[in-house]
Amino acid sequence: MSGIVETVRARLRDHVPRRGPTHLRAAAVLVPIVVGGESDKLLLTRRSEKLRHQPGDIAFPGGSVDSRDPSPLATALRESREEVGLGSRDVTVLGQMDERGTVTGFRITPFVGVVAGPYRFRPNEEVAALLEVPIDALRAPGVLEVERRRLPDGIHRDVYHYHFEGNDIWGITGQLIKEFLDLIE
Repeated sequence: MSGIVETVRARLRDHVPRRGPTHLRAAAVLVPIVVGGESDKLLLTRRSEKLRHQPGDIAFPGGSVDSRDPSPLATALRESREEVGLGSRDVTVLGQMDERGTVTGFRITPFVGVVAGPYRFRPNEEVAALLEVPIDALRAPGVLEVERRRLPDGIHRDVYHYHFEGNDIWGITGQLIKEFLDLIE
């Protein structure tokens, strides 16, 4: 396993994740680390322009918790299977990061998992494109732009924008990438 994977595993092993705002709609995402090849990468999706919510946005695989899902982890794995064709048995879950509330009304529970690459992903119609972003590229100088923004709740917050090959990765996805990178530093 890579050094990044071992670092994440060690740091999440005893981590007690902070809970997000419980009044928000529950959702879960998988933060997949694809290992193998020249560098470790994060797998992201570009949402189809045909979707009603956040069309064209870049996101981690995931979605709303379904009443049939026994846990948020089951949601993250089910959504990853549906969206990108990632088999649950092909993911080694390393742990859970802190929950986050979003301005769109969701409480996101993020799980970090590792996938051996190269992997033959099979995106569904919700996904316009897959992005395998080298983790080192996200740490490079000039990639991160921090915007101070007043959100609908009236509080000023930092919004993290990661610029990669013409893509602006921001919002909750940018926040999760920032927390992931802080985790491995």
